[in-house]
Amino acid sequence: MVATITRASWRDISWMRQGMPLCVSVDRRVAGDLIRLLRARGFLRRDLKISRVETRVLIPIEESGVEYLKGLLSGVEHELVECNPPAVARRTFDYIPSYDVIGDVAIVRSRILESISGEEVVSTLKTIHPGLKSIYVVEETVGEYRTMVLRHLWGEKKEYAEAREYGLIFRVPLGRAYYNPRLAEEHHRIAEVTRDGEVVLDMFCGVGGFSIHIASLRDAFVVANDKNPEAYKHVVINIKLNSRRLKGVVYPLNHDALNLPNIIEEEVFDRIIANNPTRSLDFTPVYRHLLRRGGVLHLYVLSNDISTTYDIIQEKLSDFSIEGHKLVLEHSPRTGVFRVDLVKR
Repeated sequence: MVATITRASWRDISWMRQGMPLCVSVDRRVAGDLIRLLRARGFLRRDLKISRVETRVLIPIEESGVEYLKGLLSGVEHELVECNPPAVARRTFDYIPSYDVIGDVAIVRSRILESISGEEVVSTLKTIHPGLKSIYVVEETVGEYRTMVLRHLWGEKKEYAEAREYGLIFRVPLGRAYYNPRLAEEHHRIAEVTRDGEVVLDMFCGVGGFSIHIASLRDAFVVANDKNPEAYKHVVINIKLNSRRLKGVVYPLNHDALNLPNIIEEEVFDRIIANNPTRSLDFTPVYRHLLRRGGVLHLYVLSNDISTTYDIIQEKLSDFSIEGHKLVLEHSPRTGVFRVDLVKR
């Protein structure tokens, strides 16, 4: 399709009244540099195709770029023209990579917006999940509480979301306490391997995912600890929300995990869950003090080489035997969160 051209001037821009797109017509030899400058300044119309008519290139521009072009093109042979170039075919997306849904809230990784516009993200997610009420972008995860810095993208502004896992309900304070919906299967898996009568420590419990799953399936006593006061508050809330489904007991604590040996007697736990992948190996004295002989430690680690990680674990926990490992989450193309299962000898 060839663009339709009519003449306009810098002083009498009739296209503004007619609603016609505006193009700058330049010689093809200078078009490349001009296109790059316009794109960098945000003055290039991305919804219309750049067209070529013989030796001329027609570059669709935004209205806001007119004044900028006057200075930029002084001394360069050019024409300001009304045009009717073909539209750029709109991309459609069947899915959005790297996002999570917590109840009626979607959380998208910020890097996705480098290749897909915010409008396209919203449109696609609303199609995939018609019940969504809010969409946020997570800029980063920060601090020892592993909380997300969130930017509102679309819909209602919410302080809380309500997640469901295997019939259990979790109230999640958005951006204020750790929760990962992609761990739902892992929460359930650890609950299944736990036995009735066990005493379990969930050392970094967040809003209570592992703890409440275990108590829903087993008659166990689970200590759910988190240093973050907001996480502790929501463990208490989530225990109440699920009280009718619990066979066991969840006992919430709000302590620094390093301080637990000072308030809990030695070798009392049959199983310890240490879901703090970037720091779990900083707490080896706590595991050694609190876990009984023959007890199980589920150690979650961030690793890009599990063999090397095995060597580090064996050095730091020489009185434990490694029983195996499982990739739980893909963190990046070369890095993942692994669960390493150990038994205290």
